[in-house]
Amino acid sequence: MIDELVKVANAMAGAKIVPIDWHDKLVGLPKASKYKPCIRIWLTSDGHIKELESLGIGQAALLRKYEPDLGRSLPGFNVRPLFRQVRSFEEIQGKKLEKDLIELLKKGYLDWSLFLREEDDFWAKTRDGLTACFGRVREQLEKACSSRLNNDETLAKFLKTVSKIDIETFQGEYTAAVKYKIQQGELPFSLLCYFVTEEKKRKEDTNSRAPVPKISVFLDIVDYSEYPVAHERTMIRLNKLLWEKDKETIPDNNEEDAYGLDSKFIEEKFPRVTVPILGGVILRSQVKTIPAQMRYHRCESITFPVGAETKKRIRTALEWIADPERDGETYGIAGDRELLFAYPRILPRDKVPIAKMFGAQPDISLGEVKFERIANSVITQLKGLGISAAEAELEIFFLRKMDKARTKVVYYRNVSVELLERASGIWSEGCQNIPLLDVWDWSEERDENTGKLRAVKIDSASVFPIKLHRYLNTIWKRSGDHAGKVKIFEPADGLTLLLGEQQCIAQAAYMMERFVQHSQGYFLFLCRGTGKREITKLPDKIYYPGILGLLLLKLGKGKDEYMKENAFLLGRFLRIADEIHRLYCEVVRDNDLPPELCGSSLLVGMMESPGRTMHQLAMRSAPYVKWARAYVGQDKAGLVHFWMQQWAIIADQLHLSEWPKRLPPEERAQVFLGYLASFPKNQNQ
Repeated sequence: MIDELVKVANAMAGAKIVPIDWHDKLVGLPKASKYKPCIRIWLTSDGHIKELESLGIGQAALLRKYEPDLGRSLPGFNVRPLFRQVRSFEEIQGKKLEKDLIELLKKGYLDWSLFLREEDDFWAKTRDGLTACFGRVREQLEKACSSRLNNDETLAKFLKTVSKIDIETFQGEYTAAVKYKIQQGELPFSLLCYFVTEEKKRKEDTNSRAPVPKISVFLDIVDYSEYPVAHERTMIRLNKLLWEKDKETIPDNNEEDAYGLDSKFIEEKFPRVTVPILGGVILRSQVKTIPAQMRYHRCESITFPVGAETKKRIRTALEWIADPERDGETYGIAGDRELLFAYPRILPRDKVPIAKMFGAQPDISLGEVKFERIANSVITQLKGLGISAAEAELEIFFLRKMDKARTKVVYYRNVSVELLERASGIWSEGCQNIPLLDVWDWSEERDENTGKLRAVKIDSASVFPIKLHRYLNTIWKRSGDHAGKVKIFEPADGLTLLLGEQQCIAQAAYMMERFVQHSQGYFLFLCRGTGKREITKLPDKIYYPGILGLLLLKLGKGKDEYMKENAFLLGRFLRIADEIHRLYCEVVRDNDLPPELCGSSLLVGMMESPGRTMHQLAMRSAPYVKWARAYVGQDKAGLVHFWMQQWAIIADQLHLSEWPKRLPPEERAQVFLGYLASFPKNQNQ
């Protein structure tokens, strides 16, 4: 990760981007939201609580806290709910209990003394933490700042106020204020009470690492000067004081680190940066605690010396590239615990949504955005930055949270704008590497006359590369339902397929094998509904056939070629058999259709043994074909005649070719596409 972030820092330096150099121990607050707000506690000059309020989400994002030790900090820190109550799973489920209590609160019917018992007190560990925050952490902060503080400035008044806080008094005043604010509907109920089952309570009591809810709070003072503590200017002032203190202890050192910079403080720990989704990321090299890394007795700073200047550069680089303002531009969400970072080495002034182009965004953010449109926009912007910028390579890497402590670079690639343009074009061509499909879905618009939803034919769309793994990993039943998910492919595999050329053939073959196996139930259900002229309620119909086309193209099979091959023709032949069978049922059996028509019922058999299955098809379809040949001059006779024409054309083509004993995955894909392909309305016999 260090090397990747040094490249980010170099690109920033080239673009003359100078972000705020935040001190290592001055870290950001947890991300605030509507349901998890950051609570500001206003203190009087004698250390008592005057007021509680919810900070704005934008304001909370600007604030930081001095954190010399993990979990011990000022002015911001985390607290637990005041009480924890054991209730049954049925009472907790659906948050009905919480909603009922809130209603009682609003009406003033809730008796706190009956509801909140002393044995439910959940603030024991919070009190221990506050003792450290108001004591040791405050003293360290005073030592770092006091000699440079003016007595009448906000930070000096704040530290003096915190020294007067009594823990027990603070809890009592905080409890009363929380009760009042919840009763007024100004703060969420989660600040006050937290419900658990007996089993979860035992886990929390026996395991100190068991996750429990926490609330972010931030202390402020009523008697501030010019700016309160919870203000960006105060944070910048505190940051300056901490850096000035550090300069006093800088040792003399003329040696260079691995990047040619000053090697001062080479033994210091790597800084910790909070980024979206992943949370705290520690930028460290190998560590002595892992035996495999210590086996040659050369680890940490000995094996890869990195000084304070480089540590500062990589920290500010990660903070800049992962800033929420650049979401979709330089970074984006790739998975549950994974981020994609992408940027050109010559950084542009304007925002270029490179991460969004790859699909590293939540589905709701992408909305109706098409891959082709955003890819063309990104490449046009990059080319318009000048020759030097267009020729500069793009850096792409993934960060994944491996566990609570470790974050790892799991993918790295640099590409030129020219290669990206070519790869994007091939990707779009691949997703359209399918015939016109006879697949339908319900439109969101209703018919003006009937008021019912209208049926519309599906147009295939290009899947975003980062989203490809979702479809490859999803397993389907023949009933059209999910059968679960496997974790075989990762978000980065989509980028490997996008940006790889000759070397991605083996990967495309493996993807095809897994995808055909996992999605077989999806396509069988879709084919069965298509043959019966029913609109299935399957999701993502715009993507699934296109993924087959994409993988076929990556394997060297264009639609002009594979649409003439046996596997595709076998799929079309089964579809024709179903059309004749369906017409027979509509005319002869008064529209009484069986659960499966004769063609779609043999799809699996056709893939396993084409020759044997064709014999079965000949026997099953014989009555319907005989009827179709003799059916003339009556209702739907034109349709029957058309499908018999298609039957003869495909039969002649199949009769002259050799069939394999068993179809490989890429030919099974062709069978599905052959079945789903539409037929021309007019064709000469």
